[in-house]
Amino acid sequence: MSINLLETLRQSVTGDLSVYAADLYQEDESNVRKAISGTFSTVLASLIDKTKTKQGANQVLKMLEKEDPDLIDVEDIFTRSPQTVNGLWNAGSRVITPLMGTHHKDASNTVAVTSGIKKLSSGKLLRVATPFLMGSIAKEVQNGKLDSDGLVSLLKSQKAHVESSLPKGAVDAMELSSFGWTKKAPKVVEEVKKKPKVKKEKVVREKVVKEKKAVPVKAAVAPEVVKSGGMAFFKWLIPLLAIIGIIWLVMTKGCGGDKIAAVAPVAKVAEVVKAAPAKVANVLGNVNDAAMTALGNIKFATGSVGDQMMAFIKGGAKGDGRFRFNNLNFASGSHVIDGGSGLEVDNLSAILKAYTDVKVNVEGYTDSRGNADNNQALSQRRADAVRTRLINSGIPEGRITTKGFGAASPVADNETAEGRAQNRRIEVTISK
Repeated sequence: MSINLLETLRQSVTGDLSVYAADLYQEDESNVRKAISGTFSTVLASLIDKTKTKQGANQVLKMLEKEDPDLIDVEDIFTRSPQTVNGLWNAGSRVITPLMGTHHKDASNTVAVTSGIKKLSSGKLLRVATPFLMGSIAKEVQNGKLDSDGLVSLLKSQKAHVESSLPKGAVDAMELSSFGWTKKAPKVVEEVKKKPKVKKEKVVREKVVKEKKAVPVKAAVAPEVVKSGGMAFFKWLIPLLAIIGIIWLVMTKGCGGDKIAAVAPVAKVAEVVKAAPAKVANVLGNVNDAAMTALGNIKFATGSVGDQMMAFIKGGAKGDGRFRFNNLNFASGSHVIDGGSGLEVDNLSAILKAYTDVKVNVEGYTDSRGNADNNQALSQRRADAVRTRLINSGIPEGRITTKGFGAASPVADNETAEGRAQNRRIEVTISK
């Protein structure tokens, strides 16, 4: 199964990078997370477009030789010293221009519009995030000992993932021909022959003259008015107005004012309040019907976190509400979720989508080997990686908290390999 570079980056760096970049550029963290995802997509799309020619593929391969394939510890980069962040900026700037040319502004502007961050912040984020993507690709190139043809094949395998996550309008803005952009031919404006001017002045004058003859001015004035200098008109108008006024008073006031009620009062229409559809509820609170239907189609592996949680729910939510991931794996010493084992997290997401009131706390644990502080930090990053995957699947951030406990609370003997494997775990507890 081919690797999904965008998903790997989301799991390994997006969560931590969004936290530190949001603080650095004074932006909303959720918007920065969207911007980082859009940035990775646009840069990867540029790489795919660049390598459509042999010359471009060779150029990208040389660029990758200068990248750091182990650039994943975001926390260490942003907390060590300002120079480390400047190093990221410089590395990104070195790549952006030869890769995107003048379209790097179009890319960052498109990301800014679709994510909600400022254009200035998006431009800076483009340079800071690019080295992580380049490092990830460099690692695949080194591990696979890929030449330019191998690189092209790797990048082509990412096209479907990129197409589904590119910001709206990026293809046209960046002129990505590999994704369907084509140069529009200039419009040909046909020369329209000018018609000779027709002298209309004489015709108009003749028409006006005829109209004047057809309607004599004198015929529009009453004979009585002409004879009396206009005063005869008032002789019959004033009495007429007086009669109309008397009729109006009789109709509106009447005897004692009772007849005013002849105008039927407007009946007060009873308000019809549309009852809100009742939410289905159970022991864990409200249920989303559509998500529940989708949940019913999932077959959980025996002993998986989904299997444990559904047994808990069907049993009336009796017990401590604590569940352990049994099939979730991470790369050694890393917080990157290993391949298909992320399915367990996706199944947990399906349950949380169905039971909309449930909140969870994700806890990370390690074995006892190594430095205690490093173990605690690693356990926290792994818990955060699970949270990030849940959020990316659509679970609101406010429903998930995390905590790393390092080597605390072992469930097995740390003196054996089997026991240490059990102690390296992620657990989930229901907090509501």
